[in-house]
Amino acid sequence: MTTMMLEITCRDPVVSRDGRPFGVNQGNRMRGLDWLLPSVVAGALRTTLGKVANRDFQAIADELLGVEVAGPFPVAEGRLYLPAPEDCVVHLKRGPLRAEPRPLDRGGCDWPLAGLQPVGVPEDFKPEKTPDWWPEKRLAEWLADGEIRFDRTFLLAPEKVERTHVKLNPGTGAAEEGALFTTSALALSDLPRYDARARENHSSCFAPIKLAVRVRAQGWCAETAAKLDTLYALGGERRLVHWRATDNGAWSSPQAIRTKLAAAERVRMMLATPALFGEGWKPRWLNGELIGKPPGANVTLQLIGVSIRRWRAVSGWSLLNQPPDYPGPKPVRRMVPAGGVYFFEVRDGNAAELGERWFESVSDDEQDRRDGFGLALWGIW
Repeated sequence: MTTMMLEITCRDPVVSRDGRPFGVNQGNRMRGLDWLLPSVVAGALRTTLGKVANRDFQAIADELLGVEVAGPFPVAEGRLYLPAPEDCVVHLKRGPLRAEPRPLDRGGCDWPLAGLQPVGVPEDFKPEKTPDWWPEKRLAEWLADGEIRFDRTFLLAPEKVERTHVKLNPGTGAAEEGALFTTSALALSDLPRYDARARENHSSCFAPIKLAVRVRAQGWCAETAAKLDTLYALGGERRLVHWRATDNGAWSSPQAIRTKLAAAERVRMMLATPALFGEGWKPRWLNGELIGKPPGANVTLQLIGVSIRRWRAVSGWSLLNQPPDYPGPKPVRRMVPAGGVYFFEVRDGNAAELGERWFESVSDDEQDRRDGFGLALWGIW
């Protein structure tokens, strides 16, 4: 398969709604997510490829579903940005602290599986806000067990733009009773900087961004993607964005990460995108004793601890003509949010090969991996 990079430029706010009901007799407020789901970008790109190539979608459905999409991630000032890791806890005076698995020396708790240890820091305090987006180089330093300090190169989540809509009666020109609804969209033309002192000057407190997407395809899909330079829809309400192939190189693990992993006996896996696992929060490639090999790797790991947020719902809509369920809504599944960290001990093999799995998916289902769910970054602890 051919690997290429795409760049997305968003002029208008992009709608990325959650799975709660919205529509006639279902709810009058659309609630948006904090970032685009990988499947939203994958579906939009596949549709764009089919439209640009002027193909019949039912005839090329299998070819489009075979296109692998990874992303999107913001790029600002030449830097690739990645979500904040969940094992970073910010102390007001001491700065970022590491949360790690710690054995229970007293008391106890209801733990989902034997062998897991609670993840936390040794002292009790109210944590400060963590920047939502980290430069890749700084995140690699964190995963290599280095120290970091936050500055204005770190970015916050995109601002949400709400719009209120009303339905007009064509006969009277007045608003119809009860036909009032609100939509929420993400402003993805720029992201706020972490440095609050810059807020006095609007031009300096926002960093202009584009979205980076990695694509792997073959045949006519690869040829079309490599020449892509077009406007097409992304997200809800068919907001237009500009898709363009770029010469930026494919993502690879930094040398510092590979060096650390080569001698590591304990490794951690961070999710760069939300993950879908067959057993909720737990990957199916782990057995009942929490031991297993990540997809595509020949190193045996044992899970020691997990630091993740509460699950989020993900669904979608399929236009494929596959009765009896489709076309129609896809089933709701539980998703592990991006930034989640899994702590492992190496039981067999060399963890150095995990450095080659940088930005590769660890989700269980093959189609979920193609859709970009569960892209993993590896480090030590």
